[in-house]
Amino acid sequence: MSAAEKEWTRLLELLDEREIVLRATGERLGYLAPAGAMDEEVTGLVRAHRDRLLSTLTGAGTALAAAPAGVAQHRMHGAHAGSADPAVWNITQRITLRGPLEPARLADALTALTERHESLRTRFPDTALGVLQQVLPNAPAELPVEDLRALAPAGRAAALAEATDAEIRRPFDLAAPPLLRARLLRPAEREWVLLLTFHHIAIDGWSLATVLDDLGALYRTGEPLPEDPGRMTDHACWERTVVTRATVAACADHWAGVLGGTPLSVDLPTDRPRPDRRSGRGETVKFRVPAAVAEAVRRYAAAHSTTASAVLLAALARLLGSLSGAPSVLVLLSNANRTRPADEKVVGLLTNGLPVLVPTGGDGGFGELVDTAAETIASALDHGVTPFRMLVEPLRERGVVLPASYPQIMLAVQSTPPIALDLPGLTAEVEDLPGPSTRADCSFGLTPDADGYAGQAEYDADLFDPGTIRGWLDALVADLAEQLEVPLP
Repeated sequence: MSAAEKEWTRLLELLDEREIVLRATGERLGYLAPAGAMDEEVTGLVRAHRDRLLSTLTGAGTALAAAPAGVAQHRMHGAHAGSADPAVWNITQRITLRGPLEPARLADALTALTERHESLRTRFPDTALGVLQQVLPNAPAELPVEDLRALAPAGRAAALAEATDAEIRRPFDLAAPPLLRARLLRPAEREWVLLLTFHHIAIDGWSLATVLDDLGALYRTGEPLPEDPGRMTDHACWERTVVTRATVAACADHWAGVLGGTPLSVDLPTDRPRPDRRSGRGETVKFRVPAAVAEAVRRYAAAHSTTASAVLLAALARLLGSLSGAPSVLVLLSNANRTRPADEKVVGLLTNGLPVLVPTGGDGGFGELVDTAAETIASALDHGVTPFRMLVEPLRERGVVLPASYPQIMLAVQSTPPIALDLPGLTAEVEDLPGPSTRADCSFGLTPDADGYAGQAEYDADLFDPGTIRGWLDALVADLAEQLEVPLP
């Protein structure tokens, strides 16, 4: 090894050991470092290898800006690479539009959208400096338009179904942005179907609301929006100074104390034996929590000085306890993770999961269970700076016996801004399309709307039949209504 290569290797070791964050903006090299980290040795090596650092960060100058991947993005990069079916990380929206749509105007708005939000035109290479996000120059959006009006009704329906399925199943290449695909189909004179597909590394549920809101504004005005939405590269650099090795170790110590002596596997009754190797095949069942029950959830939460999430988590814990006989259950609760005002409009993957260990019953009844769920969520938020998935191996090293298929159960109660698309002269119906894969034994999602909560359960099709999951969901809604003393319609 040459002297220069030895210096380069030493520099990489020091950057990692001292948790120094490097970023690039054009030809400018910047850093964030703990106090005392940039000593004479590191400073000298950075100066000596500045050109190589910039080349690595920017992909030999092809990127406009670069920074380390965010914590959740780094995890998603690994999950994508390790997935038998990377399309499991697709997020596809089917938007039915009725009215006088202008396709060229929509294509221009999509181009302006990817210019505005850097995550949509970012690639994620694994380099000597780790997994990076490299922001590329913008390019005109591709919006293929397919006219289905000449087809018979059955043919139009089949063509729409085929196009939708193809978008859901077509994986992204994280090295080849954009990480947004758009496809427009026209089944009738004044009806259009817009398919928007994102990779999860570039967007989360909160971001989706921002993206659709901005797309509508860009279509309406035809001009760039004035306010700065914030950048994922900025968030990631800040985050890397907060989620340090010391933070991870402290969080692992905390959760080991909370979880260490508790059985954490939920032995749910399955329709088939658990296979040695999961196929990843998943299905989705939709359900609804009626408006009267949803309103009762909000009133009950207010009376207990907590959130709807605590009430719904308590109801889910009761269901899982009745199915498994477990005295407590571990649920991974989705958290928007936007604690800073600067992150409110950032488009990217910020979401993390909070582990909540909740009893499934108790002498104090449902109210006590809700209070316990609220306290557990609050404690998890206090120690939630490090995503729990980063702690799985450190916890196992500390003797915590997590389920082999962790996470088994996930819950997402959406608190995002409304997900809607407002285009002048058109009505828009937005539908989230679940993919054919699963990320857990069972994931429950609830989104508030004018008619209560729209819910869906994504489940492992290796284990469960749809009728089984449907029965669980009916029992969940019925028990929630009974605990809140609301008659079901």
